[in-house]
Amino acid sequence: MNDITDETFEKAYAQLQQAYAAELPGRFAELRKDLAALAAGEEDAAASLRNRLHQLAGSGGSHGFPELSQIAREAEQWMIGHQTWDSVAVKRLDGAIDQLTSLLDSVPLTGGTGEFETEFPHTFGWQARVVGQHDELLATVAETLTTAGFRVTEHQESEDISAIPASVRPDILVIIGDATDFDTRATAAAWSSNRELRPRGVILVDTGKGHDQLGAVAAGVDAIFHPDQIQDDLAYYAKTLARIGVPPSNVLLVEDDLAQAQLVASALESSNIRVNHAENAARAQEILAQEIPDLILLDVQLPDLDGFSLARLIRQDPKYNLLPIVFLTGRGSISSHIEALRAGADDFLTKPIDQSINLLLQVVITRAERGRRIREMVHKDGLTGLLNHATLMAELQNAVEYAQRNDEEFAFLMIDIDHFKRVNDRHGHLVGDQVLLHVAHVFQSVARASDLIGRYGGEEFGMVLRRSDRDGAGSVARKLQAALRERPATTKDGETVPVEVSIGISVYPGDGSTGSTLAHAADVALYQAKTSGRNRVAFAGHALGAATPAGDPPHEA
Repeated sequence: MNDITDETFEKAYAQLQQAYAAELPGRFAELRKDLAALAAGEEDAAASLRNRLHQLAGSGGSHGFPELSQIAREAEQWMIGHQTWDSVAVKRLDGAIDQLTSLLDSVPLTGGTGEFETEFPHTFGWQARVVGQHDELLATVAETLTTAGFRVTEHQESEDISAIPASVRPDILVIIGDATDFDTRATAAAWSSNRELRPRGVILVDTGKGHDQLGAVAAGVDAIFHPDQIQDDLAYYAKTLARIGVPPSNVLLVEDDLAQAQLVASALESSNIRVNHAENAARAQEILAQEIPDLILLDVQLPDLDGFSLARLIRQDPKYNLLPIVFLTGRGSISSHIEALRAGADDFLTKPIDQSINLLLQVVITRAERGRRIREMVHKDGLTGLLNHATLMAELQNAVEYAQRNDEEFAFLMIDIDHFKRVNDRHGHLVGDQVLLHVAHVFQSVARASDLIGRYGGEEFGMVLRRSDRDGAGSVARKLQAALRERPATTKDGETVPVEVSIGISVYPGDGSTGSTLAHAADVALYQAKTSGRNRVAFAGHALGAATPAGDPPHEA
């Protein structure tokens, strides 16, 4: 006699369905990877993509998703009839994957009764890359990410990012190193500055005693963990990223209802999101004076000040202009939503939250990630993608403090494009912008991974050269000039635009003990270089050195 009841069977089948649904984001990630490889012209990408579609077509129906099977089968049949994979074909397949992905919107990933919860799948195609010199930590991070369901590649040194095949580009990058070290931040910046290649999450495992928040944000780091947080916090972070997006590091929850606060905090902390709880506006302001969160969840009704007024106070501080604020409100009227938007809200959720936990997680993660990307952009020059003036100067001062602690020398280069006004006058400002972008790319190709480059203003650039003395800085300056001679800019019409630069150099500690004094010294040297004939290199406090072909020693004037 069969003791399995209909209710037991239905529950078991529901669990099977949800386990399958939980695997779908990973399967769709594999489809995306194969499609990217196909667009990049990689061998066997078409066969791999077709095989994955075939598997989805066969498994979807048996797990109660007939529409998924239909879309996958149609895409598979379409691929069988095609042999060339141009942009039109890639777009057609991309649309099919979008259709498959949209089916997940109505599929719950946890049991409606709360009696069970689907475990995170361990066997799909999310990619992770771990970079660092610490073998033991490297192995620990790799093992943690593998257990979390990622395919891990380990590298002891940074690499040519553009040469990585599209099919194995990482969804999450973990860099192991000292957060105050320029080499570490430069590696992060190299990955985050390219929008097409940027991983969804750039993580730093900080081996030092502290971290520079501005430098980390400017470099594009999404989260910082210490070595003792790898096995727990990094694992939760990776699982959350694969499931619903990049989790924020810290959320400020302003809520006087302790039951609601506990419910919200529990939901967020289960996704490795640290929650700072304030029961009133006064406590919220105290917390904001100590640290800047990634997002604020703000109740409208507070005992000492209404949420709308608190939001307006927060927005008055420039530090919080771009900080996402999500209101929690029990009033669902249009007028209250309008008032929330006027007060500076980015979004709003209706209480009680226990009816919309999944929506809460998605709103928090999506809004926080967007806010981080916007703040990251604030530190970069909009045209060239280099550090902007304010961030460059902050990093120059950071370099001074680091050199003081470690008894090191370093150099600062102030670089100006000679006769740039003539370029604008002859070719127009659009070509002038193209020349600036070209110069930025050339400088990036010459610079070491540890060098920081920024746009100082107009046609002027600045470079911080870590562990560099006067001779080393002079060598880099001549390499920059030689690279521009060998790679002149060109217009859309193919016309060559020769570019020459004058360079002023200051060296810590001889030419200054602060960032501003070093910048001033380099600016004075730059002025000497330009007034002495341009296309020259000058050192602060020294005689002028004329520009010479790359590889030749400088000669003093």
